Amino acid sequence: MTESNNFRKEYWRFFEILMFPIAIVLGFFVVYQQFHPKYIDLFESYSRILLFYFAFLNILKIIYNQGNIKYIKKIFIDLCTVVISFIFFQNLIVFQVYIVLRQIIILIDMLASTKPAVTLFSRFRNHPSKIILISFAFIILVGTTFLTLPLASAHGESIGIIDAAFTSTSAVCVTGLIVLDTGKDFSIFGQIVILILMQVGGLGIMTFSTALIMLFGKQLSLHGQSLIQGVLGEVTKDSVFKILKAIIITTLIFEFIGGMVLYLKFHSHPFFAEMSNLQIFGHSIFHSVSAFCNAGFCLYSNSFMRFQGSWIVNLVIMSLIIIGGIGFTVMLDVYENIVKRKSIRLLTLHSKIVIVTTIILIILGSVLVFAFEYKAEFQELPLKNGILASTFQSVTTRTAGFNTMDISKISFATVLLMIVLMFIGASPGSTGGGIKTTSFAILALSVWSIIRRRQDVEVFHRSISPDVQKKVMSLVMISVSILVILILVLFLSETKQGFKFEQIIFEAFSAFGTVGLSMGITPLLTTLGKLAIIALMYLGRVGPLTIAFALSEKKIRAHYHYTEENIAIG
Repeated sequence: MTESNNFRKEYWRFFEILMFPIAIVLGFFVVYQQFHPKYIDLFESYSRILLFYFAFLNILKIIYNQGNIKYIKKIFIDLCTVVISFIFFQNLIVFQVYIVLRQIIILIDMLASTKPAVTLFSRFRNHPSKIILISFAFIILVGTTFLTLPLASAHGESIGIIDAAFTSTSAVCVTGLIVLDTGKDFSIFGQIVILILMQVGGLGIMTFSTALIMLFGKQLSLHGQSLIQGVLGEVTKDSVFKILKAIIITTLIFEFIGGMVLYLKFHSHPFFAEMSNLQIFGHSIFHSVSAFCNAGFCLYSNSFMRFQGSWIVNLVIMSLIIIGGIGFTVMLDVYENIVKRKSIRLLTLHSKIVIVTTIILIILGSVLVFAFEYKAEFQELPLKNGILASTFQSVTTRTAGFNTMDISKISFATVLLMIVLMFIGASPGSTGGGIKTTSFAILALSVWSIIRRRQDVEVFHRSISPDVQKKVMSLVMISVSILVILILVLFLSETKQGFKFEQIIFEAFSAFGTVGLSMGITPLLTTLGKLAIIALMYLGRVGPLTIAFALSEKKIRAHYHYTEENIAIG
């Protein structure tokens, strides 16, 4: 029986290994047919043959594993791809992209298990923050490569490496700032690449980075557990797999539900009258993923302004943004204690701070935006539209980047308010950026404790440790330092462009907060300006503290203390 199983395993492995040269040929065709359009028919025929082969391979896997349900679950995505590809047999672009990405991932997994790779990555075992930095940079590089291809452009010509790098960084860092119109300047292939980058980037800092740590390091070191706890919230080594599973399932469920509701609404909207059901479905899923990942990418030039008065579209997009931006550990905590146990008291302190701070910021932001724009942009709008627009903007400004009002025409007071909201951002362990709601809350509570002359920072009958307060102060200072340096670069590079002071400041905070709102200057930036924004998006996504930990993982403990002396402040 063992020999039979080994034979079957080797037989299956042969067909799986054969997928690599097949995928290489497919990748070659993807590039080659861009320069020789006459071979498009050959390319499509090859893709259809490959589809039948891939279906045959999956049938072999099921047979050789004797219909094992657990194994079928492992190849569930492969099976779904086969089914969807046969349904849309005339257009196999999704299948082509999936096969190439699938083989790249398998190749990386195989190389990671080799002795040189294990030796190399074992050096990073105690430096997980560096893996986070490297993993995001690697994903951005891969995305740039795909977006540089002529196939990714709607015009059949490469968009250039700078614009491709900008778009890839914006997608991976779930920002949404664009130098090209996503709906007009990118082909379906390019839009699918952006969609994948948004999904990977939205989940990357929680799932992919943690997975890489456990894959290459085999176990989480104490430093690694500390960093993951800082990123994900209250987690332990035993709960990492549980959280990763919950993240993936939760993401897919909410994105699918959001996409279906948007599809039903879009299907009856006049704007989509000339689109096929498949195109409408694609638009719905794209925006659902973009909203949940707080990415802000939109296939429409004016974002969601045409849906300014639609309750359904506004509520769906806002709900996805809030759920995606509140943090996966908070969602899991709410499910375990409120949904299952029906008790709010059992929520962790982290969850309570996140939820309360999020609610306060949404309500306060909505009221202030409405008040500031009531006699300006909302003056000629129905009251319902004004309320919806102000609430939508309050939600999306902190991290998502969609808009239902013209950002280029907002008042200076609203600009300042949005800058503050963008700097605060979403919550830890979420798909959003910024310094995070918990950092803002602890900073505010620290100031309040000083005003009250209390020694401890207290909230919900708990004390915040001094170490956490120091991290918050470090986070804010590092963030401000990064912003100041790169804003100076933007002022130097964009002086001749005629941009206003507030436009540059707004753009910088939007990039660092991975928000994606713009006052209309992004496409007009110089090459140096684009590079500065790329740096801001990257640094804002991976987190200033992660960078600080990467530069200095070892904590130096002094065996002495200097004499304290008071200094005057204020």
